[in-house]
Amino acid sequence: MYKIKLLLIWVFGFFLLLSFDLFIEAFVFEWLEWNGTNKNDWFFALWWGAVAIWFIYGLIHFYKTFKK
Repeated sequence: MYKIKLLLIWVFGFFLLLSFDLFIEAFVFEWLEWNGTNKNDWFFALWWGAVAIWFIYGLIHFYKTFKK
């Protein structure tokens, strides 16, 4: 049961990160008029960093859980 819960939290985290990205792109960047410019590159670098950290964090926990 713990393994399924861990998987669901991990997948939900990806959907949460994607939803945050879509919200920022659709509303904040439009409001700031940053779409199509280089001003939003820092956000995407941080966002992909967060996605990579979430992915690696999940893999480590999966490895520890399934190793037991």
